[in-house]
Amino acid sequence: MSEPEHPRNIATGIAFLVLGLVFLVPSGLCTGIFGGGALLDMVMYPGRASDAVGIVGMALLFGGPFIVVGLLLVRVGVRNLRRK
Repeated sequence: MSEPEHPRNIATGIAFLVLGLVFLVPSGLCTGIFGGGALLDMVMYPGRASDAVGIVGMALLFGGPFIVVGLLLVRVGVRNLRRK
């Protein structure tokens, strides 16, 4: 006996995809801007490198989980939409 095929639910896939993008885009932009700004500050003012490293760490600490959740939701949505 073969396994029963799961029906493709387009609405669920689109919902996961949109929700994932809602998480991913703003948190990725915010984390990138703060992290990039801190790295630029570190390059321009090497004496304040420890402050910049702290800011990069904080940006990743607060933005990283939202980026990961957004990526997972996007992946689930795309996988659900590609299912036959």
